[in-house]
Amino acid sequence: MLPTAKIGPYTLPNPLIVAPMAGVTDRPFRLLCRRMGAGLAVSEMVIADSKLWHTRKSQTRMNHEGEPEPRSVQIAGGDPEMLATAARLNAEFGAQIIDINMGCPAKKVCNKAAGSALMKDEALVRDILEAVVAAVDIPVTLKMRTGWDREHRNAPLIARMAEDAGIQALAIHGRTRADAYKGEAEYDTIADVKSRLSIQIGRAHV
Repeated sequence: MLPTAKIGPYTLPNPLIVAPMAGVTDRPFRLLCRRMGAGLAVSEMVIADSKLWHTRKSQTRMNHEGEPEPRSVQIAGGDPEMLATAARLNAEFGAQIIDINMGCPAKKVCNKAAGSALMKDEALVRDILEAVVAAVDIPVTLKMRTGWDREHRNAPLIARMAEDAGIQALAIHGRTRADAYKGEAEYDTIADVKSRLSIQIGRAHV
């Protein structure tokens, strides 16, 4: 039997969490995953700029009707104030956990200084973490990579920032942004981060 996991006030039946994947983890898929035993299923990535939320795609992504608690929404962007506003609005729309995207390696995301590109700017990372946590009274989690490239593996430093800012749980994809989805995952890096912190650490299996 798998152990339970805890994020803020929410106790998950197990630590198996379906990661947010654009074009995949829509509401029907999340409901199916929960029904099949996942402890949590995170929504597709929602862009932080609320001016773009009028589209059908964005409206669909923010629909949580019928989903079991807790409902987790991932937000992506590179501006602390905009991300804080997105977190607050999604909480008003029914999100019970906010997840910050610092793990996506896609060029169209990184070229906008979002996703894993944020890991190049540690000062900005700190500002984002503090702004989002301060904006909501629900748990905030973070998904990240081990660094921007193999010469800049700063996961331990950013993980410490996250804990200090009040992040409740951390998911680490064990590759750098430059590695994308290639090569072996850096389980030693994940273990090193886990040994330094007291918050929950998970690893992304890809």
